[in-house]
Amino acid sequence: MTRTEWDLIVVGGGPGGASAATVAAAAGLSTLLLERGGRLRHKPCGGILPEITGELIEDVFDSPLPPEVLSEPAELSLRYTPPSGEANGGRVRNFRLINVKRDEFDQWLRDRASLAGAEVLHEARVIEVNATNCFNVTYHHEGEDRQAGARCLVGADGVHSLVRRMLNPDAPSPKLLVGQRLVSVSEEMPSDFHCVFAETLSPFYAYTVPKGGMLKIGSGMTEEARTDLMPSLDRFSDWLESNGVAEIGEAALQEGWAIPFGEQLLDASGALLVGDAAGLCNPLSGEGIRLALESGLLAAEAIVESGYESPVQNYRKAAAGMVRMVADLHRVVLAADDESRERFIVAELSR
Repeated sequence: MTRTEWDLIVVGGGPGGASAATVAAAAGLSTLLLERGGRLRHKPCGGILPEITGELIEDVFDSPLPPEVLSEPAELSLRYTPPSGEANGGRVRNFRLINVKRDEFDQWLRDRASLAGAEVLHEARVIEVNATNCFNVTYHHEGEDRQAGARCLVGADGVHSLVRRMLNPDAPSPKLLVGQRLVSVSEEMPSDFHCVFAETLSPFYAYTVPKGGMLKIGSGMTEEARTDLMPSLDRFSDWLESNGVAEIGEAALQEGWAIPFGEQLLDASGALLVGDAAGLCNPLSGEGIRLALESGLLAAEAIVESGYESPVQNYRKAAAGMVRMVADLHRVVLAADDESRERFIVAELSR
């Protein structure tokens, strides 16, 4: 018999949802995690984590990252190039990044949530969410529509969050569009997460990430400039070749997606929002995995600590520093021009 009543329902099985479900289930809450995709579903992403995220993952999931979720090379340096060119760029000292295979990484997180005691359903597409006395969720799974209720709900369903849209339809959700290609490289593979800042390439940033013998190249821009998204990748490919960074070969994959850009919303009608659903993404680099993991942890802790009271205030208080950081970075990014980008990179390389 399918269980229909839970302490917590989590919508979305990415890093934020898996983190929330794991922490809640480990604390003894009956927890249902609904993941729209199948096992090993593809997630467009650069797949880069700040090194400190490894400690957070061990704390939340009670295990270090296994080798099978790491890409090659597993560790990367961070390289910045300013608008003035490659000659004035360099590696940021004492800064390391973890390079993951995002599809395998996310599945490992969901499997850890299951081991912690959460009920994890793949290919469970949420259709409707409402917040009348408790939270009621209608979802499609195994060929039929089903319903589940819970006293608490976490929306971890990404930048286009259905939970946020259904429970707070008037909330703004501006986005930054990201285009990415996976390409072959005919010469030696770079070993950096390489961020290039130049108005001629992108109004925000362009980047490269080595992935298992190939190279991901990406570029970000606002929704208003979306018609220029893929041509920006052509310009960046030309830049990489003309600056001697890499000889770009055939593209094996081209994709585009969106990340939140400018509005943070931690709750909607009492449901807690985490990760991209809450607008928590670093606008300077596009990195959101660490923020998703951390916000999922804080949301679950707020639910556990609140008992049968609303966890909203506890969550807002715990996540306030994270929200301020993202909002401050957003203001910096919006105000940036090539002159300020140049100063930023000089300061970063001299640290």
